Amino acid sequence: MEPQTYKIYFNEGAIIITDSPSALKGIPNLYFIGDDELLTSFKILTSSASSGKVMTFGLIASEPAETFKEFSDNYTLIQAAGGLVFNKENQLLTIKRNGLWDLPKGKIEKHEDQRAAALREVMEETGINMINISDKIGETYHAYFEDDVVLMKVTHWYIMNSNGKNNLKPQVEEGISEVKFENLDWFRSPNFQSYNSVRDIVNKALAQIDPS
Repeated sequence: MEPQTYKIYFNEGAIIITDSPSALKGIPNLYFIGDDELLTSFKILTSSASSGKVMTFGLIASEPAETFKEFSDNYTLIQAAGGLVFNKENQLLTIKRNGLWDLPKGKIEKHEDQRAAALREVMEETGINMINISDKIGETYHAYFEDDVVLMKVTHWYIMNSNGKNNLKPQVEEGISEVKFENLDWFRSPNFQSYNSVRDIVNKALAQIDPS
């Protein structure tokens, strides 16, 4: 059974809440913490980023979902949605945003559900329009400062398929400079310079779709 794990990234560091020690194996600069140290550790994480030191705090919890909810209740939670779009050649769509490779995603608007938001954001950011949405593959979490306040964003990710030969067009006003389909091996290579949370969801998709 796959471990139940929540990774809340802040820059290169993270808080990891999991029910299995195996989810914490091989992580450098890992500090094990207890339930009562969660909020303090997160404050250390958000303040240590300015020093350039990457830190990761790991908490083994019997009920990770409940622990994550109690933790996230202390912060404003921003809901977002995005898509991993595969074409007929089994290539994956990627965008370059602010100098890093990324996946199309954005905030869920009021009175909009996750699936509708995921489709809208993919179409707006890439220009692609002939897409079918299928299963939800998971969520990613990251925190960031906005006006000196820490916000936490949860992004809901969906698998999508494109059958059309679309004219891809980056949404320049959103900081997107390039849109392209790439072979799956490219996403496993050093060329895929991306955020840790995006890399996690891509790796999860590749493990399901192309285990090689």
